[in-house]
Amino acid sequence: MRKLVVLSLVFALLTGVTGVFAGGRAEQVETDTEGQLVVYSPLHEYEISRILTQFERDTGINTEFIRLSAGEMAARIVAERNNPQGDVFFGGPSETHEAIIPDGVLRAYESPRSGETDSGFRHPDFYWSGFYVGPMGFAINTSRWQDVMGDAPHPSTWEDLLDPRLEGEIIMASPAASGTAYNIVATQFFRYATEDEAWDYLARLDENVPFYTSSGAAPARQAGTGEAIVGIAFAHDVMKPIDAGFPLALSIPQESGWEIGAVSIINDGPNPRAAEAFVDWILGPDAQQLHTDLSLRISTHPEVQLPPGSTPLSELDLVDYDNEWAGENRSRIVEQWSDLFN
Repeated sequence: MRKLVVLSLVFALLTGVTGVFAGGRAEQVETDTEGQLVVYSPLHEYEISRILTQFERDTGINTEFIRLSAGEMAARIVAERNNPQGDVFFGGPSETHEAIIPDGVLRAYESPRSGETDSGFRHPDFYWSGFYVGPMGFAINTSRWQDVMGDAPHPSTWEDLLDPRLEGEIIMASPAASGTAYNIVATQFFRYATEDEAWDYLARLDENVPFYTSSGAAPARQAGTGEAIVGIAFAHDVMKPIDAGFPLALSIPQESGWEIGAVSIINDGPNPRAAEAFVDWILGPDAQQLHTDLSLRISTHPEVQLPPGSTPLSELDLVDYDNEWAGENRSRIVEQWSDLFN
């Protein structure tokens, strides 16, 4: 199955990353394109701004962007299908891109740079291309953990989050709005033998979650400020507040979920050639190194260095995450989750 192939490719990639960022800027791209690009993205605004500034310098193409969570962005793209306003869907888990392919809102594009990364990191028909990978993690406020949990070890399994002492002390995003949160939810379906068991786990977890955010990165920040003891987010979103000095520890659980972050072209967008130029550019090693340096995510390109302090995925216990199943079942799972927990 393709999920097993992808997982083995992640392991191979991350045990052999040796490349160096040559020079201080992404490589020059020669294009004959429109002079404008509209980017839809769930990435942090600081990251998007820096990346697009460099893209403008390299190509001469002017850019603007709109930021929403991955789920909200996907819904917007579908809602605009009869009059597309954006050109590129940049970032968010690949299953979020996968889920809207049947709606006819994405256009397949085989970049001439596609061969620089392994085929396991892209859609087989080129509807999306992966430019980073990353595991799910727990952001633990060390000060509040000590106050409430004493010397108990930090959570290292999903079941550890069900401790009654953590009632009202765990924050995660809503899968109806966030691609990160949908990854959390979908992970439970890959950990358990039946869907009923997965739903039972999510119901017990809900007892410890006082509210759900719309942003997948927000729980790590809120744990950092002490609004909760634990925030569930992708590891790179936990590393950022740690680097900023917040009293957090990162724990990556056993059977961790993980994502391939994707870029795709919006079908019938206003600037199709500029969209292709952006995909070509972001799949290159220099642009991906810039993204990694800004975001602390792990690049899919074999020449890009790992972020400082990151753990290769090959050293982690990752769930057998099936991107195709997650994409195909997203609407059904999110609807049922919303009925149960919203």
